[in-house]
Amino acid sequence: MNEQCFHRIALPKTNPEDSQRPLWIRLFLSIIHSAYLGKPFTYNRQIFKLEPTLVEPSDFYRRITTPSSSYESLLKSLNSRFRHVASTEVYRVKKGWVAQGLKGYNGLRIRRLNLRNKVFLLPVLSDAPSIGIDTSSTESRITFLAICVITDSEAAYVYLDKHLGLPKSHEHQEYKWARLNPSYREKVLEKWETLLAISCNAVLLIETDSLISPMDKLENIFKNLIEGCFSGYENHPEQKKLRPALRRKFFSLANKTLVHCDTDLDPLTPEKAVRLLVQTLARRNQNTFEEYVPSFAILKSHESKPIQVTDIIVGALRTKIQNKEPPYPLSILPFDKRKLKACKGRFAKAYYWIA
Repeated sequence: MNEQCFHRIALPKTNPEDSQRPLWIRLFLSIIHSAYLGKPFTYNRQIFKLEPTLVEPSDFYRRITTPSSSYESLLKSLNSRFRHVASTEVYRVKKGWVAQGLKGYNGLRIRRLNLRNKVFLLPVLSDAPSIGIDTSSTESRITFLAICVITDSEAAYVYLDKHLGLPKSHEHQEYKWARLNPSYREKVLEKWETLLAISCNAVLLIETDSLISPMDKLENIFKNLIEGCFSGYENHPEQKKLRPALRRKFFSLANKTLVHCDTDLDPLTPEKAVRLLVQTLARRNQNTFEEYVPSFAILKSHESKPIQVTDIIVGALRTKIQNKEPPYPLSILPFDKRKLKACKGRFAKAYYWIA
């Protein structure tokens, strides 16, 4: 009789939580979206009327004894096993829930926002970055020109609308700093760092008196204002590396990116201003330019969310500088005065920030 050999086969262990994982990731991401938008959320046949909320990773597992909002009531009602698993999953680097959401999962995507040692999770509402160009003037003398690289214009717009509750102007139903009363302006300034972090990943700000009653062709002045932020560093050891690096960074952000420009640089058309911006950033030396492609959004301010977001940002920056407050997190960028030589007696100051 032949002997038969029997081998023990190690069967793979099954984890009952594996089947729940897709549902839990979707639940996690859906809550982040609904909380940010302030939308009603249904869970276990119960409707939670959420207020606009910035979500922190720890929200999903922190202990809540007495809920103080519909959002906390929702968190408290979540499956206890879900909450326990969340304490690990939100911090797993490569395959955790946050990591999955950063890549995109079932049509839902999130981004991580670091703000003063706190981490917030925001929904991605518009994929393509954009740039807004707008100005804010004071006493018909000084102009603040802002170029804002906007990460997610839809999310920024929702923050103005749902989180800050700003009113729109009656004429065109758009956000305008000039039309906000003092209480709403104060509200923006109180949430300034959060607004900027949600809205942008880079800002270039120029304060000047050369745009009002210009002493040269406006086209030349605009081009020299941009150039003056990145030139004049040749004999300054501290600036010698910074300036070219900044120019390359802003060029990489602006080239082939849809730029929304307000019409308040008249007679310089918005389309021409966009071309001059990208062309000037593309310069590498006197006669050499990188290949560049300006992209212009043909929209009026009340049709453009990037312009409206930029309007509020430049208005807030102007107010902070006028009040002699540091425009944190923007830093001073020494301006090359040679670029305004034709505008005798005129000045320009520059500030910048990159996330």
